Amino acid sequence: NTDGLLIFSTYYGETDILTNYQRGFPMVVLHRIPPKGTDIPAVLFDNQPGVRQLIDHLIEVHGRRRIVFLHGPLGNDDSAAREHAYRESLLTHKIPFDANLIERGDYHELGGRDAIRRLLAAGVDFDAVFCGDDEAATGVLDAVRQAGRRVPEDVAVVGFDDVTIARHLNPPLTTVRAPIQEAGRQAVRALLS
Repeated sequence: NTDGLLIFSTYYGETDILTNYQRGFPMVVLHRIPPKGTDIPAVLFDNQPGVRQLIDHLIEVHGRRRIVFLHGPLGNDDSAAREHAYRESLLTHKIPFDANLIERGDYHELGGRDAIRRLLAAGVDFDAVFCGDDEAATGVLDAVRQAGRRVPEDVAVVGFDDVTIARHLNPPLTTVRAPIQEAGRQAVRALLS
């Protein structure tokens, strides 16, 4: 009883997508790359310019060199594109990549908090955190403060999405604006057509 699918979740796997594609079922994927060999419409953000600008800003303006990168959920295409931009910025500034600065925040508050606690428990030194989304950033802020570190003096924290709460945090969260509502509208238009 469904006329079409907007697929946002990574939990709806590639096998399921391919099965429905072979049946000719109308689908549009949102924030992920469609399986190879298909012509399924997709609506994606160009993550790289915004992430590059943010990491460049942390390095050039604030002198940060030990920047943590928090991943989203496994298999998330946006997260992979954001990490690519992070690595490009480090390379451009001749900052060696350190795998110890990569953690998984899973795009939620608890994931961000737990990631920072793991880094602190392991004794990893860092002076900035790039969060793959603003919700994870709220957990990061909490964990950093609980560890007795000041934001932004000791640790700069930046996010992605520019959700409403970002401007109400103390200090307000520096974040990249992602047109989430417009992406949803375009996905619906593509599915209806």
